[in-house]
Amino acid sequence: MFNELVFTRESPTKADAYVGGGAYLPRNVVWPRSADGQPLTHLISFPGTWFSDALVDDDFWLSIFIPYLQGEVGHYRKLRALNGVSEAVVVGYSRSSEERNEAPNKIIDCRKVQLSLNPDSDDDENLASKLDGIDAWLQAPISSSGGRRRVSIYGGDLDASLPNNKGILSDGMGYLFLDDDFLAKKGTGCGSFFLQLG
Repeated sequence: MFNELVFTRESPTKADAYVGGGAYLPRNVVWPRSADGQPLTHLISFPGTWFSDALVDDDFWLSIFIPYLQGEVGHYRKLRALNGVSEAVVVGYSRSSEERNEAPNKIIDCRKVQLSLNPDSDDDENLASKLDGIDAWLQAPISSSGGRRRVSIYGGDLDASLPNNKGILSDGMGYLFLDDDFLAKKGTGCGSFFLQLG
């Protein structure tokens, strides 16, 4: 069994993980930017409760921001792991009541992401979108100073949920790594995100 991420076409409620749209970053948190100073695109946001039971009564969230230009593929190269880093930014924060979206290249649609207990066995060839479980790499294993892999996202699942933005991760796998002590590292130091293409 494993915890599968199910990407839907439903609109999220306040408590739901979601892909696309904006992020509820507080005003005192600077919108993440690329190495050349361009605002990054919000990809996905997760409630902290997915990663720690200690956050049940907290409003802690994690969001992934990526370089992205619809219909282009140049961002794939920027998301690969080079010396343990990529140009994606992972931000941990206390959720604000107001949504922000400062990226010029937005993913307009916003869709709910659910966790579902999949009864199938998990192994190192299981390329499903999932929370934790057994590492399954498309290429060589990734190691990161940003902690351990916590989420895997299959690009095809994004395409099914966001048909107006197909190809965000191609047919590859995105991997979210979180520092074991991510709660003590709010802001951009709590994790990293990488893409592997098949």
